[in-house]
Amino acid sequence: MAGPLAGMTVVDLTHVMAGPFCTHVLGLLGAEIIKIERPGEGDVFRHYDRRPEFVGMAPAFQTVNVGKKSITLDLKNPQAVQVVLDLIAKADILVENYRPGVLAKLGLGYEHAKAANPELIYCSLSGYGQTGPMRDNPAYDHIVQAVCGVMSLTGDPEGDIAKVGFPMIDTFTGYAGAFACLSAVLQRLRFGGGGRHLDVAMLDSSLILMISMIGPYLIAGDQPARVGNRGFNASPTAATFQASDGPLLLGANTQRQFEKMCAVLGCGELIADPRFADPNVRIDNEQALMAILHPLFACRTAEAWELAFNAADVPAGAVRTVPQITDNPHVASRGLRAAFDLPGTDRQAATLNLGFDLGRPEGDRVAPPPRLGQHTDEILKGLGYDSARISALKAGGAV
Repeated sequence: MAGPLAGMTVVDLTHVMAGPFCTHVLGLLGAEIIKIERPGEGDVFRHYDRRPEFVGMAPAFQTVNVGKKSITLDLKNPQAVQVVLDLIAKADILVENYRPGVLAKLGLGYEHAKAANPELIYCSLSGYGQTGPMRDNPAYDHIVQAVCGVMSLTGDPEGDIAKVGFPMIDTFTGYAGAFACLSAVLQRLRFGGGGRHLDVAMLDSSLILMISMIGPYLIAGDQPARVGNRGFNASPTAATFQASDGPLLLGANTQRQFEKMCAVLGCGELIADPRFADPNVRIDNEQALMAILHPLFACRTAEAWELAFNAADVPAGAVRTVPQITDNPHVASRGLRAAFDLPGTDRQAATLNLGFDLGRPEGDRVAPPPRLGQHTDEILKGLGYDSARISALKAGGAV
């Protein structure tokens, strides 16, 4: 089955994570992605690994650049800018994540692109958006985590604040960018009106991600606080317990779940204890309840408790590492991996696909990520450039 964006072309002027993940999603949906990189270094994400076998092809880079085509262009060279405008003239979407105003100075801002292709969807991803007092501030994921409030909510209530341990906002912003592009494509197909400029900001995306916290503040003035490793429900048994081999997260929120939890733990007498008879009194007597429950969890492993509680319809999950969940049989059965040939080797590797089942248009295999500039000549020839013109562009340092 062809992907919903099959036949469409995306000009990719992105680097590192948020932008490349956006175009990665568009590529998995069937679009051809033409990645424009700087000569010599290319996307700095290529160099996020020091191992010799990954020089210029860091695993983090490969993960979100499979199937793309790479052309190297010096955007400070007017001839290279013209190549980009020629690509834009034939493209459906452009995605960029430069600081606001940078591409306009190079002659590749939205107005320049619109003049070359009025139907173009031009998606700008940035830290704080194309407008507003903070628009020119530089941004990284961990910086935006601090600014947006995520860090104020992460960590133990009695301890230090903490950032989330992976670039969550980068990834979600990339998803938001892909969703914005798809929305614009659908709008153009249904209602016409030509292209448009999409403004997607990491800060905006992070606030959407936090709607469960921000919504109650906007509606009722509620100011959220850190809950550490507890659930967001006030129930004492929506918490973390130490099993014999590690932590277990439990979600016994309702009265029914509490009673089933007691049955699994073999402490059914707690149900009739007036200190624990209903959710409200359990909150009032949390310390006494925890003194009874914690020793009970120490007699079995976290995964054994996970199985027992889930079988009783009480949400529970052992804390796993990335390898433990990635290699888990359930995850393996979900078809989340897309295999590719690891560049420069005779081995296979894999990345993750869309994460939802759309008939899996990307299939079980994807094309490998590109070497820097690997498709330069192919892309230029596709624009109708002859060998003499390509040679002249190379001689002039444009490509």
